This record gives sequence, structure tokens and C-alpha cells, in this order.
Amino acid sequence: MKATTKSALLMGFGAFGVLLGGITVILWPGIFTSSLRRMMVLTNSSMSYGIWKDLPIPMYLECHLFNITNVEELLANKSAKIKVEELGPYVYREVHKKVNIVFNDNNTVTYQMERFWHFEPEMSNGSLSDLITSINPIVPTIAHIVRYQRAAIRLAADVFMRLYHEHMFITANASSWLFDGIDDPILKTAHKIPDFPIYIPYDRFGWFYERNGSQTYDGTFVMNTGAGDFSQLGNVEKWRYSTRSVYRGECGAVKGSAGELWAPERGQPELTIFVPDLCTWIKLSEDKPMSLLNIEGMQFAANKSIFDNGWNYPHTACYCDEVRDRDCLPPGALNMSACRFNSPAFVSLPHFYLSDPYYPSKIEGLHPKEDHNFKLALEMLTGIPLQVSAQLQINFLVRHIPAINLNNQLPDPDMLVPMFWFRQELALTEEFAQSARLALRVNRIVPIVLYVVTAIGGLLLLVGITILVNKLFKSPDTEPILSESSEESNQ
Repeated sequence: MKATTKSALLMGFGAFGVLLGGITVILWPGIFTSSLRRMMVLTNSSMSYGIWKDLPIPMYLECHLFNITNVEELLANKSAKIKVEELGPYVYREVHKKVNIVFNDNNTVTYQMERFWHFEPEMSNGSLSDLITSINPIVPTIAHIVRYQRAAIRLAADVFMRLYHEHMFITANASSWLFDGIDDPILKTAHKIPDFPIYIPYDRFGWFYERNGSQTYDGTFVMNTGAGDFSQLGNVEKWRYSTRSVYRGECGAVKGSAGELWAPERGQPELTIFVPDLCTWIKLSEDKPMSLLNIEGMQFAANKSIFDNGWNYPHTACYCDEVRDRDCLPPGALNMSACRFNSPAFVSLPHFYLSDPYYPSKIEGLHPKEDHNFKLALEMLTGIPLQVSAQLQINFLVRHIPAINLNNQLPDPDMLVPMFWFRQELALTEEFAQSARLALRVNRIVPIVLYVVTAIGGLLLLVGITILVNKLFKSPDTEPILSESSEESNQ
């Protein structure tokens, strides 16, 4: 092959390699994001749809019940302190299904959540027949509802409840407290009386009563599919057909992720999650890097601003009334009464972690620790959830109400009694981790290959130019000139 032909081929291939590699390196982030978007934007044919519709990753619900161990002492001694022991966890395998799915024209999807729970005795610490004693939630609920009524009405409520109960404590097995419901005669009687003045929606009381298999309990969601704005993927636009919930101001806005689909969150300092059980949203702040199944991610966790009620963080003041009243308790416990049929229910982190010391100081047997925090870990490049540990505690406010003596049997006239706490756990499985690692490996290796292609192209181009230059200096056109010049100088 002639030197000029070889030079031309080398320079041609080299220039092509430089252009191909250089241009593709520049465009690669956009190409990867575009491919990721096609897979993640929610449509009835996208890769994410099947995972979102029927979550295939195992999810578990751990329930921890607080058993009051000194009821007799509390009834006999007005200066006694409540003592509790934590029983459980009672573990249930949780299955999520989206039903009644309708894709809308404005890049949203409407759906309902159907959830099933199956008890896992091998994973549990205890049996569903375990007996747990706590305050009867019906008593403080009725007292709370009539607290501002006339004395005669309050007295009538006390007499009505005393027809069925000698005191405000009740013992039932774990199964009844959780899913089966406690058969309380007050509820049965209330449902038989037409136009009963207090609205009680259920004939039994249980923390998850009538929830197993229900399509309507969690409400109807309208969620962003990410088709119009990829950054909004998975965000709740409406809940129960409204953009507002029960709280005032920004606290009542329906916003944040539904918790299952996340757009890539590169460099985000915090995440917002809408929690239907609370009728509001919570924020998780960037905590620390973590690794799971050889995938690097960022863990987000709650901080002291959660359930603050405006005591230390002004933006959370909307969880209390305009004028701070007695129902606005110290930071760390959120008043859920408007969200839970006007019952005096308050939510906190387990064992009052990150709450005001005021709460655990009144209860013996609580041990708040970092393991009780609400956490979520994401792989930041793809938005894939790596691990979820969502945990909350339900407490009942027992406040002494004049004329309702059945409700006034605790030593402290104003205290938050922990009832139970639960943890929802989900972790990326090896099957999905392989897909995630493949996507991350492609994103990491392709640019390296493109840089190598660019370098090889540059090398070929350099070799081709070198051959061409050498050929020019050694060409026949220059040799006669050099020869003639030397002959004339010799003459």
C-alpha cells in the first residue's frame, strides 16, 4: 500500500474516531438520562409500570404494642407512673396493588391502593394471642369530643361509658388490637342508636381494622407520571380528589412523593413524602452515604423539625391553630385528631425519638434511640429506592375533663400515652440490584470506552499526519532541487 493511501486511511479513521468519541462523550449524559426517562416515565407500557402496579419487592410491617404493666397501681395510687413494656414485633408480609387505574390527559394517573397483610409467625417475637393491656381508646375519644360541651352532656357521657366499663383500661389479644378489632359494647350501642351525637365510623376498634384488602381506606390518589416534567415523577397531585387536606396553610398542601417512584435526585438536600395516614407530608433530610448490595446511595432521615408544630421551626406552625392552644403540645408529636375522626390521636417517632423530653419523662419503659428514626435510601443517579424504614408511633392524649371521671384515672392530668408503633421495611432484592448495577455499570463504562475511542482516533490521526509529512520530505519533487543546488556549488 502506498504511503499516501495509508496516511489517508489512518487520518480518515482517526478523524472519525475523534469526532465519534468526542461528540458522544459530550452527549452521553443526555443519552443516558433520555433512556432512563423512557424506562421510568409511567405509562401502561413502560418498564416501571409493572413494578409500580404490583410491587414485587417483599415488604414487611412490624407492629410493636405497648403493654401497661401496673394498672392496679395506677388505679390505687394517684402519684404512680405508667410503666410499659414493648411486646412484639408482630410481623406481617405486606402486598401492595394499584387498582382502578386511569391515565389522565394532563400527565397524571388516578388510582387506589389495595393492601394485604399476612402474618409471619416465624419472623415474629410472640403470638397473636398475646394479651396486651392499655387504655381503652374509646374512653378518651368520647371525652375529647365532648370536652367543650355543657357539664350535663359531659356527665351523661361519663354515665353512659360507666354502664359498660369500670375503668379506662382494657385487655385484648394482639390480633384484636391490630386487625381483628376489639368488640367494645360502647361501639355496638352507639351504632344501634339513631342520630347518635358522636360519629363513630366502625363497630369495632383496631389499629388496622377493616383495612386488610380495602381499596378505599387509603383514599384515591392522582399522581404525576413524569411525562411532562420528569422531575415530578411520582409526586402526588391530589388526594381524595383535592389538593388540600385537613391542616391549614402549607401543612395542608397535598404534595411530595407517593414513595415508590423517584426521579433522579442528584444533590437534593431533602425529600418530601406524602403520608396518607397522617393526612400530610413529611420531609427527610440528607443524612449519610450508604451501600447496599454493592450499590452506593444516600440515606435521608427525619430530624428534629418533624412534628415540631412551630415550636422551633416557624414553617411547621400551621400544624397548630392560629392562636396556640392546649391542643398544641410540645414539639415531636403531631395532633392527628382532624385526620382520625376527631379522636385525640397524636403521632411521633417510636419511643418519642427526637421529641421533647417532656413525653418520655412521664412513662417508664421507653428507650428512644437512633434506630427508631424514619429513613429512606436512594441511588441518586437513577432514583432507585435502596432501603426504606418508615416508622411511626401512635399515641393517645389523655387529658382530665371535668365531670368525665372514667377518663380521669391517670395520675397525670395531661399526658400522651404510647399505644403502639410500627415499622414498614423494604429493601432492594438481588434480582433488582443486578438490573441497577447493570445500568450504573453501563453509565460508568460507556464514557471510558468513548474516551478510549477518542484517544485511539487521535493516535491514528497523528500517525497518519506523521506518515504524510515524512512522505513529503522524501518525495521525488524535492530531490532534484537538492541535487542541482549541490552541483552548482561544486562548480
